[in-house]
Amino acid sequence: MFSAAAEDFLTWQKRMPIEFSGYPADAGTLTNFPALVILSNTAAGVGFDYADFLSPPWDDLRFAAADKTTPLDFEVESWNPAGLSYVWVRIPELTNNAVIHALWRRGGVIAPPCTNNGSVWSNGFAGVWHLAETSGPAMDSTSNGNNGVLSPAGVTRGTAGPVDGNYTFSKPSSGHLTCGTNASLNVGHATWEAWAYPTSFSEYFNILGKGYSAAYWFGFMQSTGKIRLHCGGPAHDSASACTLNRWVHIMSTWDGKHVRHYINGRQDIAIAETSAPKYNPTKNTHIAADYSDGTGSSAAKTYYFPGPLDEVRLSAVPRASNWVWACYMNMASNSVFNSYGAPELGGGPVVTNLGSVSENELMTLNGYLLSTGMDANVSAIVFWGTNDAGQQADGWTYTNPISGVAAEGPLSMDVTPEKVGALYYFRFFASNSFGQAWANPAHGFIWWAEIRTGSVFSTW
Repeated sequence: MFSAAAEDFLTWQKRMPIEFSGYPADAGTLTNFPALVILSNTAAGVGFDYADFLSPPWDDLRFAAADKTTPLDFEVESWNPAGLSYVWVRIPELTNNAVIHALWRRGGVIAPPCTNNGSVWSNGFAGVWHLAETSGPAMDSTSNGNNGVLSPAGVTRGTAGPVDGNYTFSKPSSGHLTCGTNASLNVGHATWEAWAYPTSFSEYFNILGKGYSAAYWFGFMQSTGKIRLHCGGPAHDSASACTLNRWVHIMSTWDGKHVRHYINGRQDIAIAETSAPKYNPTKNTHIAADYSDGTGSSAAKTYYFPGPLDEVRLSAVPRASNWVWACYMNMASNSVFNSYGAPELGGGPVVTNLGSVSENELMTLNGYLLSTGMDANVSAIVFWGTNDAGQQADGWTYTNPISGVAAEGPLSMDVTPEKVGALYYFRFFASNSFGQAWANPAHGFIWWAEIRTGSVFSTW
């Protein structure tokens, strides 16, 4: 698996917390989930402004985990300094209220490899077509390179869709995408997915297909508007119909035992099916069309889709219901699924506790300044006492500043506790012009003056 390269994010001047508060607490953990992040100018906090980027257009954009230092893979789908920008971030573990950070404002850097090597889509995706291009092929965002070649005409590109742009396929023209014969598209247990805006149900209309019933065919049933999936066996239709001239998010899965259809994040029906797809390695995969015969052996194509499509995806794994729901909500109601915090200054120092050592009639409290951040003029303090006041400076009994400007490296302070046998806590604190930081967790010690030793442990 590709991954984002390690960089010193303490040298980035601005950051913004993003919390996934809309993901339910009882929904379980999703691993390596590609989450949509939408950026735009805001005056909240210290502000987000496209003019803040010092390595334009967006080369200094980064994403980090909750610790603000672990890099996260991301892909920029589109960048619009005059409006909304759409970015996909791979979340290693998506849980309720999981937090990541967007970082920017850093000169002299280039975009990391993860932005174009498919890292975001490494969790079972065979093909991901954002359909946001206004020219050229429809790029596959995975590392498989299943780019779609547009032919012949009758396709409008660049109009707004549920996620950025879309491709609008118009009947009676035969516009469609040919995505090649790469073996990665020959999926077994799988998930088919798209945003669709059907303008007619007068015929059978395909969204993603490779050989009709012999391999797979994902689209809409004639007349009824129900979702239809072939995956090597008979047709399986959804129980509910979709609505004409309205965007709908549809997903269908096959796990070797059942076909399941999902409409707007909710399971519609589960149907028993054990037949597996049978692939002709010479046949292409198509978007908005498929081969005309039941074995996929014909060169003729039909089932041309009438209307806009967006975010067409194929996965070589059957996605679980919590994944399906999160995928839909993250795109359909991004401001509900994601909570965007106020941008704040980065560049603050980083400090940690190391422990305490007894020396004669004193206790030496040890810490370490891991980084001075963007401003080397750092002040350091150790707070201590019999009560762990956390990050509330006025709650601590004793405050001992470190003399002079603190440099990166060890910090220490000798103190004389008053209470023999008492449990004491301490935390180091550091600050500069960009921000401040507390060591976490607090460390503790018990002072036994008569035997001159301190028992050291951590607490929280």
